[in-house]
Amino acid sequence: MIEMSKINLESIRKKINNLYRFRDEYFVNNSNENEWPNKRSAIEMKIKEINDELENYINTNHLDDDDNNMNNKAEYYFLRGWLLNIRDQYDTNVFESLTKSIKFQPDNQQAWLELGECYFKKQQLNLAKNCFEKVLQINPSEKHALRNLSIMLRSNQCNTNDQSLETKQQNIVKSIELAKKAIEYDCNDPDSWAILGNAYLTLFFQSSNNKSLNRIDLLEKCKSSYQKALNDPIVRTKSDILYNFSTILQYDEEFEQSLQCLYNASRYDSEWLELIDKKQRLLNLFDEICNGNKLDRTVIKAKKLANIKEQLQTEELKLKKQFQNELKFFNGQTKLIDELNVNEINDCLLVCRIISYIADPHNIFFSSIYIIIDSNGQTITLFVYDLIRNKGPRPGDTLIIIKPFLREYRIKFNGQEFHFKALRIVDPLQEMLINNMQIKNDCLAIPTINVTLKSD
Repeated sequence: MIEMSKINLESIRKKINNLYRFRDEYFVNNSNENEWPNKRSAIEMKIKEINDELENYINTNHLDDDDNNMNNKAEYYFLRGWLLNIRDQYDTNVFESLTKSIKFQPDNQQAWLELGECYFKKQQLNLAKNCFEKVLQINPSEKHALRNLSIMLRSNQCNTNDQSLETKQQNIVKSIELAKKAIEYDCNDPDSWAILGNAYLTLFFQSSNNKSLNRIDLLEKCKSSYQKALNDPIVRTKSDILYNFSTILQYDEEFEQSLQCLYNASRYDSEWLELIDKKQRLLNLFDEICNGNKLDRTVIKAKKLANIKEQLQTEELKLKKQFQNELKFFNGQTKLIDELNVNEINDCLLVCRIISYIADPHNIFFSSIYIIIDSNGQTITLFVYDLIRNKGPRPGDTLIIIKPFLREYRIKFNGQEFHFKALRIVDPLQEMLINNMQIKNDCLAIPTINVTLKSD
């Protein structure tokens, strides 16, 4: 009877393992996109079939009446907890089964790992962290535990308001090291690269005020990690990874690829409505930017336009006198928008006036978006990053942009096409003056991102 029981449990274990593979490979192995919304119901059917087998096993073998067969008890309860833990939501039955399994077999690292997942779903993050640390005591090279601990550190810092910014950043750095350690044990594991990308993404958006961190380097490491993860066909179907990758692409103004990631993510997770909303709002913003760039002089009354141009020309003359011997300000050399070189930093000053802004009530864009005009009456879009929006410049303010960077954008997506030029300011403290005054530190914003808590 014991041998037959063992065979049955081994068979059930294989079925559960295959169920997890079925879940992960569902989109890869199913080319009929019309069936993709049925993924959850297909998984539920298989859960019921396997759970019925487990119920039949317990009824046949009467484990509760046999105090001598600890290993079979531990295995049965682990398999039941593991099976039900495939669902995204917390399940009390999972908790009860896994704790029973651990009671009978305290060193079962798989049970501790699944229990950590269970606590994670209940948002009991410290208890989840303890479980993953227990796994590493049993097996220091367990990559799943290392990855999940990396998530724990970032999750804790995202949900705790009483931590200092420095402490939060230190936790994220530790999170990065854990993800790197998981990669050391398996450098070809795409999930570890994805977790590393998430860690770099979080640090990038927490580091705008930390001059000791190279944000350009962080951005490139983040993108590189995601790209390595997305070489795997299964990872390319994970909506949360696609969403996160789209976020860093958007910040880096690779808008076309960012939109494509959002579109693909919505295909694989049709119930995540934020994906569709964000994609459409981005498209709406691009449409408004194109219309703003076409702003005609007739929008501004002729007399007001003449006054603006005259005031800006006067400001340009002042700069030439004020900075004629200061190399830092290019000896006061100014240029007009039409004189700037595209896709490069221009060694000059640009004097302009804000005439309007493009509203972004849902904070889809990482920058404030303005329409500016120069002393020749030429208008263009201006992106200003890392500013608290109600403390930044306003229509009517005069800006002096230091070393203006002009970029040309061509965005094609699903039959729509957007073409415009815009100036970009990523460091307001160093790159611009508002009404001849430098921006104060308390006007700077730490960019925020929506962190979707998904364990391994």
